[in-house]
Amino acid sequence: MRQTKALFLVLVALAFTMSASAQSLDSLKTICYEALESDDTATFNRTYPMLYEAFTRENDEYYEVRQTLAKIRNTDQSIRILVADIHRNMAGRGKYLSLVRPIMNAIDRANVEIVTNFIDKHGWLGKDDIGEDGNETLFLCIQHCQDSVIQHKYLPIIEDAVKKGNAEPWHFAFLTDRVLMNQGKPQIYGTQTIAAKGRTFLVPLQNTREVDALRKSIGLESLDNYMQGFGEHFSVADYLKEEASINAIFKHWLLNRK
Repeated sequence: MRQTKALFLVLVALAFTMSASAQSLDSLKTICYEALESDDTATFNRTYPMLYEAFTRENDEYYEVRQTLAKIRNTDQSIRILVADIHRNMAGRGKYLSLVRPIMNAIDRANVEIVTNFIDKHGWLGKDDIGEDGNETLFLCIQHCQDSVIQHKYLPIIEDAVKKGNAEPWHFAFLTDRVLMNQGKPQIYGTQTIAAKGRTFLVPLQNTREVDALRKSIGLESLDNYMQGFGEHFSVADYLKEEASINAIFKHWLLNRK
C-alpha cells in the first residue's frame, strides 16, 4: 500500500512537471505572480525554475534541435563506452560483443536518420547555433553510421562547413579517412584503425612519412600519441616494417566486415 502511494505521488509529480514544462513563458510568469500575490511559496518555488527553459524554448530557433542532439549524443556515446569496455576485456566479456554490436548499429541508423534530416533542413549548424557538443554530434552520427552512401554524400557538405567555420577540420579528416577505408583505399590522416589478433592496427596509410605533418596541420596530435590510446605505438620505421602484414590484415577485414 505504501509503495502504491509512493508511486502515485511520483506519477503526480511527473505529470505536473511535464505539464508545466510544456507551458508558455507567459503562463509560467502568471503562475509566479499569482503565487506571490497569494503568498503560495510552494507553488512559486516549483514554478520559477521553469522560466529559463521556457524563455529559451521560445527565443532559441534551434532549441528543439539542441535538445534532440543532446539525447542522441548520450545514446551514441553510452553504447560505445560498453563496446570499448568489451574490447578491453575480450577474455571475460567478448561473448557480449555479438549481442551489443547489433544494438549499436541500430542506434546509429536511427540517429543518422534524425541528424541528416536536421542537416538537410538547416544546413550544417555551427557551435554558435547548437553548441560545441551539438555540432560535434552532427559529425559523430555521420561518422558512425554504417552507410557509406550517406558518408560519401555528406563529406563535401562537412568540407564546406569547415571552410565556413561551422565544423572542425578534424571532423573532415576523420570522415575522409572513413570514406577511404570503406572504399578499400589507404587513409590520409591516420584516424582509422581495425582490431585484429588482439591488437589495434592502423588502416593502411597513403603517405607514411608525411602523416604527422598532415595531422598537425589540422590540429590533431601525433600519430604515436593517438595510437598510445589503443595500447600501441607508431613510428615510420616500425610501420614500414609491418606494412605488408598491415595491408593483409586490412584486406581480410574488407572481405569479412559486416
